[in-house]
Amino acid sequence: MLRISLAAILALFAAGASVQQTQVVRLTRSPDGLLYRFAPGRITARPGTTIEFRAESGAPYQIAFEPTDLDARGRGLIAAALSHTNGEFRGPVLADSGSHFRMTVPSLQPGSYRFFCLTHIAYRMAGLLIVQ
Repeated sequence: MLRISLAAILALFAAGASVQQTQVVRLTRSPDGLLYRFAPGRITARPGTTIEFRAESGAPYQIAFEPTDLDARGRGLIAAALSHTNGEFRGPVLADSGSHFRMTVPSLQPGSYRFFCLTHIAYRMAGLLIVQ
């Protein structure tokens, strides 16, 4: 007879729930060079989720978070999450197609956080991180 305790079942469930999820955001340029975008442009994630920003075409790229969306605590969390920063609230420069960087969503308050591409700001290349 198989006997599994409730504690064992809960431990298995918790272990499965703690598996880190990765979401890929592609950074692309249209063939005519007039449209730069994040695909997807809207990311819904929980703290602990890994987001991989991957340059596919149109490099260089540099992702930055909008500081006005962040309180003092949030600014510190984003700065720490962007471990390869080249400036406040910025990720590394993705100089070539195929280059990428990963960040883990920190324990931000639930809400919306805007990000954009510094190198393509004139093209209004922007995205939204929704933290649940």
